[in-house]
Amino acid sequence: MRYLLFFSLLVPGMVMSEVYQCADGVYQADPCDDASEALDLSHVGSVVVNSHKLDKQKSLRYFNNQEVERAINHLELQRQKAIKKRDNQLNALRNRGRWANNNLAGATWQQSLAQEMNAVTQQADTLVSTIDRQIAQLRTEIQ
Repeated sequence: MRYLLFFSLLVPGMVMSEVYQCADGVYQADPCDDASEALDLSHVGSVVVNSHKLDKQKSLRYFNNQEVERAINHLELQRQKAIKKRDNQLNALRNRGRWANNNLAGATWQQSLAQEMNAVTQQADTLVSTIDRQIAQLRTEIQ
């Protein structure tokens, strides 16, 4: 019990002690001369905490950037699929137009096929431009 009491009285004194730097580069607990001042070492323990915080922020930024890159890749794949679907639909409509007769009914049918082709093109262009805007917005989020 006496040892515990002695140790508890000794520990606060160690924590409260000051450190002085002498002219020859030596550190000691007692002042070197009358002009020496105590060094402020209160920030020494917090440096490790800040580095962990910076590492955590850096890793979070990395993971967020990876997630954004995956989203961009997914949108680019959707864009390619939309363009391929548009091309397939246009080819199918062109092939249907080959069977038109060279008369008024055939001309009317070709006109309706041309309108369908315009509608397919506009629909695909709208989808592609929407995807392009989403990709551009995601690229601005990358840090």
